[in-house]
Amino acid sequence: MTTKIHRYTVNVKGVFSVLEQFESSVQRSRAFAPGPHNAAMETPPKTDIAAALNRVLLTRKERLRSKNHWAGLAKIPTTTVLDAFKGSNSTIDTLTKLAEGAGMTLAELLAHGDPDWEVQVKIRNTFRSWTIEDVDGLIRLLERRSGPRDSDAS
Repeated sequence: MTTKIHRYTVNVKGVFSVLEQFESSVQRSRAFAPGPHNAAMETPPKTDIAAALNRVLLTRKERLRSKNHWAGLAKIPTTTVLDAFKGSNSTIDTLTKLAEGAGMTLAELLAHGDPDWEVQVKIRNTFRSWTIEDVDGLIRLLERRSGPRDSDAS
C-alpha cells in the first residue's frame, strides 16, 4: 500500500515495518539485529575516495594548487581535508564542500575514484564543450548509422 504525501509516494507498509523494528529495539534497549536493512553498511565502499581526491588535485592543479588551498576554497578546516586524503571516513557534507571547492559536483568527484576515471573525465569535458546543435547532429548521425528503431518503424 502506498500513500502520496505532498509530492512523495511513501510505501506505508515499509514505514510501519521499520517503525515496528525500531520500537521493539528500543524496548529491548539494544541496537537493531543484523538484517537486510543494515547489511549494506558492512560492505566497504566501491569508490576509493582518497584516490579520487588525489586525482582531482592532479587534474585541477591550476585551480586547487594544494590541499591547503583546496581547504580554503571549500571553506572547511585543513585538518578535515588532510584526513579525507588519508582515507578517513569523510561525511557527505565534507565531500560535497570539497567538490564545490573544486568546481564540480559530488558525482564528478566520486567518478575520479573509478578505475576508468580518465575516460569518464575526457568524455564529460568533451560533451561540456558541445553546443545543443552538436549533440543533435551526433544523435542524427547515430540514428542514420544504426537505422530506424523498432518503435520508429511503421
